[in-house]
Amino acid sequence: MRALAIALVLASLAGTARAGDGDDDDDDEDGEFVPMRKLSIALGIAGHGTRVGGQSEAGFGTTLELAHGRHRWQYFIEGGLATARISPPRSVEDITGRLLSAGLGARWLARQFRPSSGGGIELYLLSRLGIERYYFDDNTRLSRPELALGFGLQVRAYRQRIGFRIDVRALLTPNDRETELVACNGRCMDEMGSSTGFAVGMGFLW
Repeated sequence: MRALAIALVLASLAGTARAGDGDDDDDDEDGEFVPMRKLSIALGIAGHGTRVGGQSEAGFGTTLELAHGRHRWQYFIEGGLATARISPPRSVEDITGRLLSAGLGARWLARQFRPSSGGGIELYLLSRLGIERYYFDDNTRLSRPELALGFGLQVRAYRQRIGFRIDVRALLTPNDRETELVACNGRCMDEMGSSTGFAVGMGFLW
């Protein structure tokens, strides 16, 4: 992965240098982007880590996405189902459960490398606003909004409807007590507060 990142940085610098040499260079990959596909679907897997009630929570699951592309922009609706596990420091048993999530988001195509006309490697930025719903086995129920900001890399075939994507996201949730946007039924954790986390995912797109 480190070698791939270095190669992408060098390719980006080389592309910038070519753009500065002349505007008439037909091989300048920044001159015109291959647009995002008008309609696409993606199926993937993702792992996440965050905090719930002041305790670390992590899980792994699947995601499904429907997207609409327009030029360098792609707007999507996404849903996911994952495991959830909390390991309290003073408890013998972990708290396990499930996490349902849904949200709306957008991607912006920041860079495109096209070694051939048939496909290329693309770098993008993304943002997503959604909601999380936890179902823990001890009858705790927790709902809270979520803001995700991140970046990703995808390999896309332009003539066939197939591609592969990897992305990394930072997860932000508001201060639960102050905004009163968290509804908790059953036995809730005593400590409430703002939290940050992360998510890493990969998947195939058509």
